[in-house]
Amino acid sequence: MFSKNCFGIALLILFAISCGRKGQFPEKRSEKTANECVFLNDTLFSRYNFSGVDSGFTKSFKNELHELMVYKQDYELKNTAFDLPELEQKWNGIKGEFKNPDFESTAKWIEITGFLFELTEKAIYAEELENTHAQSAGQFAGPENRKIESLIKPWIFTKNLDNIHVNLYVNATIKYNHSLNGSVEITQETAYPGPGKVNIRFKMEESRYIELFVRIPGWAEGATVTEKNVKYLATPGSYCQITRKWKDGDFVEVILQ
Repeated sequence: MFSKNCFGIALLILFAISCGRKGQFPEKRSEKTANECVFLNDTLFSRYNFSGVDSGFTKSFKNELHELMVYKQDYELKNTAFDLPELEQKWNGIKGEFKNPDFESTAKWIEITGFLFELTEKAIYAEELENTHAQSAGQFAGPENRKIESLIKPWIFTKNLDNIHVNLYVNATIKYNHSLNGSVEITQETAYPGPGKVNIRFKMEESRYIELFVRIPGWAEGATVTEKNVKYLATPGSYCQITRKWKDGDFVEVILQ
């Protein structure tokens, strides 16, 4: 009787540990897109005109950034040291220190910020990727510029099956196969950060359900999102969600103001 009771208790403990770890390591809600599935229809940095500036970050920022990268490694290795709320708090604590860093720090900042977006789908992380993109336009040139472009590119669109997030406003196209078969292309047409109009167009073989999430920048108090004369809620600092069956030629108009 004693051994059976011990065995039952052990099973309960293992079950509790398993459930706790599952909650500790949340599944990614929206993942970055492979570079080969995103096509730039314009140079990624062409619409930003920032003058070059000297590096202004501190040594402590580099150390703190390294700590954030360790959290990401803990997640990948399923180490119990991983703590998402703590990671978010630490990220927010050094965000203001990200000023004109070197290439290596910029690459790591993009990686950890994108990772946090994958886990949370919070617009604050996509907005920071946009800020990093803009700042990098005047910080790097030549090969480093192209490398930063390749790091930013997968975050223009992110996806989870047929849930597509439009995170960065760039003239670009995502191409993928729908979960129910059939190719899908979603293209942005925009002069952003100039005149704040964005057209998001669909090209597909067959009509398919897709959940589209369009990021509304925190500053865009007068933003509108319209599809077939229907206006959708566009709250600054969040995502506007449109769920419907799309067909070839459908488009969404976004006005940011």
